[in-house]
Amino acid sequence: MPSEVTSALALPKTVFPPAAPKRRYKAAISFVSPAASQHTFEAHGDCFLGISLENSNFRQDKVRSMADWISQRFPRCTVLVGDSIHRITLESTRGLHPSEALSEALRLGREFIRDHAPAFEELRERTDFTFVKCSEVQSWDAYQGYHRVLRDYFDEDAAFRASVESFGRRYHSKHSDGASPEDLERRIRRSSDYFLEEYAVFCCLKERGLPVMLYPGSFDTLYEIAAGQHGGAPKELRDLIVVSLQLRGR
Repeated sequence: MPSEVTSALALPKTVFPPAAPKRRYKAAISFVSPAASQHTFEAHGDCFLGISLENSNFRQDKVRSMADWISQRFPRCTVLVGDSIHRITLESTRGLHPSEALSEALRLGREFIRDHAPAFEELRERTDFTFVKCSEVQSWDAYQGYHRVLRDYFDEDAAFRASVESFGRRYHSKHSDGASPEDLERRIRRSSDYFLEEYAVFCCLKERGLPVMLYPGSFDTLYEIAAGQHGGAPKELRDLIVVSLQLRGR
C-alpha cells in the first residue's frame, strides 16, 4: 500500500535565481576649481556636500560612497540638503502651486535626512557630519543680502546672466517638449531663480567657515567664478573651492 506521506526529498524543488548583487560605487575627483587648489583643498579641514533632492546621484548607495570618500579627507563636513530651493523644480516639473511645492520640498528634505543619516553616522568616528537645510540658511540674516547682490548682478551683467541661464536652456530644451516659447522662457527664468537662491546659500556657508564645496556633477557658473570670471559676484563665491565628484560603479 503506497504511503500517503511523500518524502520532501522527492518533491520538485523550486530553484530561485541568485539575488542580483547591489551595485557599489566609488567616489573620485572629476576636477577642482580653481585648478591651483587641486592638491591643497583637503588642508582646509571643513567642507560641505551639496544635496539635490530627487536626483539619481543621491541614492543611498551613491551617498554612502561620497560619505566614505569625505571621511578619508575631512574631519568636519556639513551636508547641505536643498529642500526649500527644490520647490522651484517641483513647480516646473509637476506644475504644483507655490505653497504646495514648498510643503512637498520641505517634506522631501526631512525624508532625505531620515533615510540617509545612518550612512553618515557610521563614519562619525572619522568625520563630524552635520546636516543643514537650505530652508534654515535662507532664514539667516546674511542670506537676503547675498541674494540681493546676486540678483542685481544677474540683471546688470550680460555675461553672468548668460552663464546662469545656460544650464536652464540646455535642460529645458531637452525636457520641455510641447512647451510654448513663452512657457519655455518662464521655465528658464525659474531655473535661474533656483541657482541665484542656491548661490546665496553657498555664500552664507562660506562666510561661516566652509571653504570647500563638494558635488557629484557640474556647476559651470561656479567653476567660472572660482577660476576668476564674473568678478562682480560676491567674494564668498569667488573664494569658494568647488570639487566635482564622479561616482564610478564597481
